[in-house]
Amino acid sequence: MRQLVDAWSPRPAILRDRYWNLLAINDGTRTVFGYGDGDHNCVISFFTNARYRGAHRQWAVNAPAVVAAFRAAAAHAPDDPGFGRVVAELRSLSPEFAELWARHDVGIPAQAVKAVHHPEVGDLFFDTTTLAVVDHPDWYLELYNPRPDTETAARVERLLRVRVAAPA
Repeated sequence: MRQLVDAWSPRPAILRDRYWNLLAINDGTRTVFGYGDGDHNCVISFFTNARYRGAHRQWAVNAPAVVAAFRAAAAHAPDDPGFGRVVAELRSLSPEFAELWARHDVGIPAQAVKAVHHPEVGDLFFDTTTLAVVDHPDWYLELYNPRPDTETAARVERLLRVRVAAPA
């Protein structure tokens, strides 16, 4: 699966577990969404990574759906303490998460459009799809495809070329 995630580049791809812990990300994900070495969980990063959060023009609109989807995942395993640990950490780190979690909304993730603003190349639009990994029932593969009729594909490729060419 890690090879597939890497091969998806320059398009972003994420392999995560049931708690939304990052198992693998590719260079496209790091570069486009700003994930760093300190990012280990998608939902925690959504609320606490300033660059990731700032890149989402519709962050406030999307935040309730993110929390509702995480609650839906947790509802499948109500006795699993792993979800409780993520929720406890987020409630202590993010008042927005705590407020949304208290609403008890439940939603299911689906194919969606993700719009982000990258400081170097501008607006990027992706069709996102989350796939269950049959061989590992607690793993999910999130794939991001540039939206047709946008400049996203060219911008992402340019961004990664610049990153590769830059001295370390």
